[in-house]
Amino acid sequence: MKNRYFLLIVLFSMSLFSCKEKEETAKPQAATEERLVPPIPAADIVADEFQISPTKDTVIYHKSGSVISIPKDAFLDEKGNVITSPVALKFRMFSNPLDIYLAGIPMNFTNENGEELVFESAGMFEMNASNNGKAVQVNPNNKIKVDAVSFSEDAKFNRYDLDPKTNTWRELGKDEIKTATKKEELERLPEAPIPPKEAGKFAFQVTDNLNENDKLKAYKNVWFEPIDGKQCGFSFAKDILVNDLKNGTYEVTFVPWGEIPDTAKTKCTCYLSFKDKVKYSKELNIYKKKYAGLISKIENERKRIDNAWANYNRKANEYNRFMQRKEIESLTGSKKIMRTLEVNQFGVVNLDYPHVYPKGAKLDASFVDENGKALDLKQVVLVEIGVNALYRYTKTIHFNPESQNVLWGMTEDGKLAYFTASDFKNLEARSGKVAFKMRVHPEELKTYDDIMNVLFRS
Repeated sequence: MKNRYFLLIVLFSMSLFSCKEKEETAKPQAATEERLVPPIPAADIVADEFQISPTKDTVIYHKSGSVISIPKDAFLDEKGNVITSPVALKFRMFSNPLDIYLAGIPMNFTNENGEELVFESAGMFEMNASNNGKAVQVNPNNKIKVDAVSFSEDAKFNRYDLDPKTNTWRELGKDEIKTATKKEELERLPEAPIPPKEAGKFAFQVTDNLNENDKLKAYKNVWFEPIDGKQCGFSFAKDILVNDLKNGTYEVTFVPWGEIPDTAKTKCTCYLSFKDKVKYSKELNIYKKKYAGLISKIENERKRIDNAWANYNRKANEYNRFMQRKEIESLTGSKKIMRTLEVNQFGVVNLDYPHVYPKGAKLDASFVDENGKALDLKQVVLVEIGVNALYRYTKTIHFNPESQNVLWGMTEDGKLAYFTASDFKNLEARSGKVAFKMRVHPEELKTYDDIMNVLFRS
């Protein structure tokens, strides 16, 4: 499987410090010696590939909602020379424990004191790049920046880079946390000039018949069409003021005669329009030809934003099935969390918080199916609802009986065996030997959605 080449993924280290400062303060941490492969190859998280022209700045809007900003001259060959020919960049993100499991990512490591800990994640991705089939390096003078989507604003998380040569994590400080709304992103889109309008029944013209110096002569042949589609102004006015709003619209103000005070003015915002249908059609065709490229770009950007938000909301809902936190529900459709960092090296980057294994119950586990037949399970993991972490076990199972837990592993013939949250509720033992009666799915599961629905039914 091609994704085995990214075995230990660059776990997003997000930092606000300079590269030099990071190097001085980095704390090497021993990663797990375990090397894992995707447990269900057909359901592995597949990396998206992009062809990059390294001689110009490039921005990638990933389907996850993350944004990858690549400056020109960002890639070096094995000799340290700047690469100018096309580069293939691969990128994939991991947001929840099932993402992490299906990619085969180890989340445990041993600290300086020999204590084995587990990473709780606030965002993780893998990035790799190659040129003519050979791996390339990051140019330290032109670093790639990633705005990675996250579902936590908690500042407790630190940035870690994994050194593939020494298999150690390097702690590199904090990331920068930002939030955005869909409305804000749409408002940043460029605006196309307003197209010509056909004059309707409430369109009007303005003239100054009382003064020799006609201040409205510039609008002698112009028709004003009220934006709101309603009648505006009156036939005779003491004064008419036209203010160009510089966005393709005009504010027309009518000052009345008679005993009505000047403050009783009538204002309306209007488009310029055409009464002559032939002239209108001609002007509209000119407009379409002139701004076709800009209009297409705006529409494509709007679709990209719509798709990115749809994907973000979908992943937020999946995340919430693991977390069951009301604040995540409130995020859906309203606010997006982004964590910004520079990429120091290709590989695995992680934004994590190290913590100890769950406490409260410690069982010497064996596994049987629903008929009592012994099972030899591989890649056994436990997820504690409310913690974005993946606990890997072999025989001894640690868990918090006060929390909801789900445990699963793979049978020898590639089927999913699982122990549900309700099964844990009925488990009275807190220590000693226990045979976990696993539910074995009758068919081999091959998609992310199928596995999610089996393990975490809403």
